[in-house]
Amino acid sequence: MTQSPASWDDLRVFLHIGRAGSLTAAAETLQVSHATVFRRLGSLEAELGVRLFVRSRAGYALTDAGQELMKVAAEMETGLASATRQLGRRAAWPGGVVRLTTTDTLMHAALAPMLSAYQRQAGVQLLINTSTVQQDILKGEADVAIRAGGRPADPLVARRLCRIESTVYRSRKIGGASPSNLADFPWVAGDETFAHLDSSKWLHQQGLDAKAMLRTNSHVNVLNLVKAGAGLAVLPCYLGDLEPGICRVIATPPKAWRSDLWLLTRVDLRHVPRIKQLFDAVFEGTRPMVELFEGRAALP
Repeated sequence: MTQSPASWDDLRVFLHIGRAGSLTAAAETLQVSHATVFRRLGSLEAELGVRLFVRSRAGYALTDAGQELMKVAAEMETGLASATRQLGRRAAWPGGVVRLTTTDTLMHAALAPMLSAYQRQAGVQLLINTSTVQQDILKGEADVAIRAGGRPADPLVARRLCRIESTVYRSRKIGGASPSNLADFPWVAGDETFAHLDSSKWLHQQGLDAKAMLRTNSHVNVLNLVKAGAGLAVLPCYLGDLEPGICRVIATPPKAWRSDLWLLTRVDLRHVPRIKQLFDAVFEGTRPMVELFEGRAALP
């Protein structure tokens, strides 16, 4: 015979008893009678066929079975609270909620105006994550990603936006730097979160990472440090070429550092109107910026 699942009301009472160690305290928190708490606990133990607490004058202590159930019930409570918040957001935003993962660099240099316009037009709540910890779309951690790299794996729906070029920059306050004397200058570099980049591998191969006295997990921070005259650094052209206070040291971006900019989502989301609208908005919004991304719009 299949055992029926325990009711959430009984589990909620169990959680409060386990946390408080007392029926009376649990009843006060739940604003129900002592008898109700006692009855629900008895019902839950009878349904599961195990003792969940050891009763004593000191209170109620969890048994081994009770400790196991406590972990499961706490996870259920967290999941229910998360789902309630999500549904509340959806009710507040009839257009729905879109979770976007991208980089602080792209937000700083390009995406903010087009995403702001999209949000107003679509009437959605747009949640933007620029963490250096990459969000996994296939695991449901985000709905859409805008990121650089090689061609994504097949399970993702991918739309290529443009090429991204990078090169070495310096502050205009620093004179004399050229491709032949890069080791004569201090450097600003990314931390271990940049290790996968071809430019970071090049810095290591050239021994230039040993000259990096300033490291950070953000290209925007690298940019600001270069502007302040802290040293040379590799930056994407769409970031470096916008800044009048810095200029290229290597005029032609090395092909080895080239990557592509992608717009990504899951197959099951590709035809959802708010996702399709975001894809179109970002694609059209980046068209006027292609020369900048591809390193063809450098300031003199």
